[in-house]
Amino acid sequence: MSSREPSGEPRSRPSEPASEPGSGGGRAAPGASQGRAARWGVRARAVVVLLALALSLSLGAVAAVAFQRYVSVHLRAPPKVPTCVRGARVALRKPVEVSGSEPRQTAAGETVYLTPGEDRAVACAFQLDEALSRRLAGALAEHDPDQRAARLLEVVRDHVPAEPAHDRVAVAAYMMASAALRALPAEVPEVRAASESLELVHACRFRTRRPCPTRPSLPALVWLAGIPAALSWLALLGIGLAASAARYRRRDPTRDDPTRVDPSQVGGRNPTRVDPAARSDPG
Repeated sequence: MSSREPSGEPRSRPSEPASEPGSGGGRAAPGASQGRAARWGVRARAVVVLLALALSLSLGAVAAVAFQRYVSVHLRAPPKVPTCVRGARVALRKPVEVSGSEPRQTAAGETVYLTPGEDRAVACAFQLDEALSRRLAGALAEHDPDQRAARLLEVVRDHVPAEPAHDRVAVAAYMMASAALRALPAEVPEVRAASESLELVHACRFRTRRPCPTRPSLPALVWLAGIPAALSWLALLGIGLAASAARYRRRDPTRDDPTRVDPSQVGGRNPTRVDPAARSDPG
């Protein structure tokens, strides 16, 4: 008797082992891979943003401190002075035509006689600094134009300390000395030279419209720290704009949909979506 099975009945095949639930047939689902990639992308962008923010803040702080130190020494703004200084300037601009009658003491202890306008200026300077008032009295007591100009320049250039604590005295001395120089004849070379030097001294001490040839340039640390900080801020701005654009696209998923119909092209009727493949199918 034959051991073969009937020809009409198919031979049974060994059953294939069933895949375990959730195994996906040994391969990861495409959606899960895309989700992990998206999460890694978000984390990478967050790390880049944090690094750029830390870099910009640290370098920006270094550049700001270096620039502030430079400004506090070489680009200080002129402080306000008492109102009497402006009145003294008006009085000192008038040429001296009579001899003085108001007694004042100089820095050397001598007694000089000034006009009422000059005495007014010395009294104003006394409110700021006694030493300034005595030196100004000695300069205003000179009648020779070249000597008077030289003494006025000396008061501002040589006898006012360079520290910021004496800035008010420096501004007041400059304003009164420049007014007194205007009352002198401009055709005298010594007067012109003293006026030019006085303006230069003032421009190199404070931030004015006139440039100072001896003022040092910005420290290299300001550029070395400021440029990378600015680039980091630009990178943060670019990341923010890209994130905003991506968020806008997610909020409007039909923006790039080829099946979307513009309502303005169908006369206000309710449009329906049409499959692009159906449009080309003649059937």
